[in-house]
Amino acid sequence: MQDSRNYIVVSNGDECIRWLRNISDHSSKFIFVEEQNIAKVFQLVDAVDINAVLLHMRSQDFRQEVALSPAFLQEIAFIEEISSTRPDLPVLALADTADEQLLLTIMRAGARDFIRIGSKENELLAILGRYSLRNAIKREQAIPQQAAGKITAIINARPSPDSAMLAVHLAQAMQEKESTLLVDLGIPHADSLLFMGVQGKYSFVDVMRNLARVDATLIDTGFTRHKSGLSVLSMPDDPEDDFQISPADIYTVLRTLRKHFSQVVINLGGITRVDFLQLLLSAVDRTILVAEQSVPSCKRNYELLRALRTQKLELHNTGLVLDHYLARLMPDADNIASSFDLPVLALLPPAGMIRLSAVNTGESILEQSPKSLYAIRIRELANTLLETRGKSRRQGLVASVQRLFGDFHLIRS
Repeated sequence: MQDSRNYIVVSNGDECIRWLRNISDHSSKFIFVEEQNIAKVFQLVDAVDINAVLLHMRSQDFRQEVALSPAFLQEIAFIEEISSTRPDLPVLALADTADEQLLLTIMRAGARDFIRIGSKENELLAILGRYSLRNAIKREQAIPQQAAGKITAIINARPSPDSAMLAVHLAQAMQEKESTLLVDLGIPHADSLLFMGVQGKYSFVDVMRNLARVDATLIDTGFTRHKSGLSVLSMPDDPEDDFQISPADIYTVLRTLRKHFSQVVINLGGITRVDFLQLLLSAVDRTILVAEQSVPSCKRNYELLRALRTQKLELHNTGLVLDHYLARLMPDADNIASSFDLPVLALLPPAGMIRLSAVNTGESILEQSPKSLYAIRIRELANTLLETRGKSRRQGLVASVQRLFGDFHLIRS
């Protein structure tokens, strides 16, 4: 989530949520929390760099003895608790209307500002911009000390073992140089475990349901460990139908994993739910789109990419990997890259016999056939991604200054 401003929005009002989701400013990320749950808000604040908390004053939707209503008193208590516990975290009030008495009451409680729901986009962004300056430099200064891990997501519109194959070997190649975790959420489920010949003791579902328990001890004892040293966290073979992931939980678990691993590779192959991908991809550092030269693969992946772009998802640090690539066939890499408007990161050969042997034996191609073109290309891709880690740190101060000037421009507009 680099170069972005993050705001927690406490609201379950459909109109308020639609209004904020229609904001076209790519640098403003709204994380929605339905309930006034202080613990959940603070957990999210600890997980993500948050610029402000936006509280929807639902009591103002009903205007009946507002000052005495339990709902209004609960909202005031919510503002007071955040303001007293985290005085550096601004609380902004959202409502359809506000009279002088309401404004006076919420300001006394600790609210920094008031925003009318449905106001013009430039008015909203100007107010939010005032609370974006305080973290612009501080976040960059904290990065070298924190040394947060980098997250790479792999997407593919078509369910295929190739996405898991790429994720497994890319993670293993990264593990050779830095501590790495493979998170396999792709379809078919748990393919990565089969490819490596290991069994999962603790699943991704278990982690999401026990976020408070995820620490170094649980990671060492509960996460599956491959003989290469790679840690693996996978969906179960048959996940429960009622399993749901909230935006707050996604940001929290990814922040936690960053603290314990230098690199995290997430396989999302076969997942086409745009809302889920939009949520998760907005929280990663880079994205790899995997496609083949075939018309069906190019068509489906182009449609997925277009759907993500339509949702205003900022796909920075995104590149293309062409799998089973044959140089003499059309469309070639240049044509596909031009159509997708993405740079090519790697061209992976078919290597059918090598892949089949690796799948059936559970042995990595990097060990079985280290001199094969597939192994060479995977290690080249891993090195490319690892090298960007150092570059991003050197460019951090420049980026923060650029954002600072951008914020001043935003306030003046």
